[in-house]
Amino acid sequence: MNHKDFLGLIQTSENYIERNSDDLFQICLEELQLKLAKRDLFELLKIEFVPIYLQLMKIFQKKKDTVVLGIAGVNGSGKTTLARFLSLLLQKEGYYPINFSMDDLYPTKEERLEIASDIDLSLETRLMYDNKLVKRIFKSLQTWENSISIPKFDKSIDDRFPENKWQIVEKKPDFVIIEGVFTFAQPISAENLSKMDQYINSKVKELSDSYIFMDFKIALLAESVENVIQFRKQQEIELRKEKGNNLGMTSHEVERFILYFKKYLKRYTWPLENNPIIDFIYIFNAKRKITKILSPKFNFGY
Repeated sequence: MNHKDFLGLIQTSENYIERNSDDLFQICLEELQLKLAKRDLFELLKIEFVPIYLQLMKIFQKKKDTVVLGIAGVNGSGKTTLARFLSLLLQKEGYYPINFSMDDLYPTKEERLEIASDIDLSLETRLMYDNKLVKRIFKSLQTWENSISIPKFDKSIDDRFPENKWQIVEKKPDFVIIEGVFTFAQPISAENLSKMDQYINSKVKELSDSYIFMDFKIALLAESVENVIQFRKQQEIELRKEKGNNLGMTSHEVERFILYFKKYLKRYTWPLENNPIIDFIYIFNAKRKITKILSPKFNFGY
């Protein structure tokens, strides 16, 4: 795909929206409850949601097998909303999609406490995934044999839900949508790293080749870490409304949390802007408006 092809995709998306506006607006406004003016919603559909959907359909028609979309992005950038939109639209079109977050694949609290006691107390924080679990699930998706059990993580208690609340995939899906903050992360040079940073870098390296099986890869990035703090604060406000004020993080705790691992965002997430495996990158400002679209894979910007 070159820049001209991308412009054609945007035009095709606009035509698709005009033909299917009732269904698309119903998904966004009623099911996802997006609080956007219709003009802003139309723009979001035209340049992000629908182009990605159309690309997935194009891959599916060619591959004639399960299509896997990977979504990377900073906290609060809209990864989950995008994944839910795509799943709902695909369901309406008669397909069987599944989606899950890499955040569901963090180690349990007990496991993180054990790692923290061995290496660094800071590793109690949710930073890296349970790599064995990630690889097992990825392998199951590639070599479908029976059913897959995918954990669910409850951020309000900072631990996994019990197994009876996990997602059970009992038949081969048409589409798989996987999203997470450190999806596609690649290791850096290990020179002069602290013991903790060496550990994190080694965990990143273990998974660095695991994303190859994904058919389409996108990233959602904020213009600055300050935007990420604001996005995450809003997420925690909503979580506390849903779960109760004694659960989740306060605004102060969010700020400390984001500032604590901002170096890992800068080290493993923001460099995706130059990673040639990424198809599309969407850059957001503080108001969550898309200000730039890049394609490291095809070397063009919009």
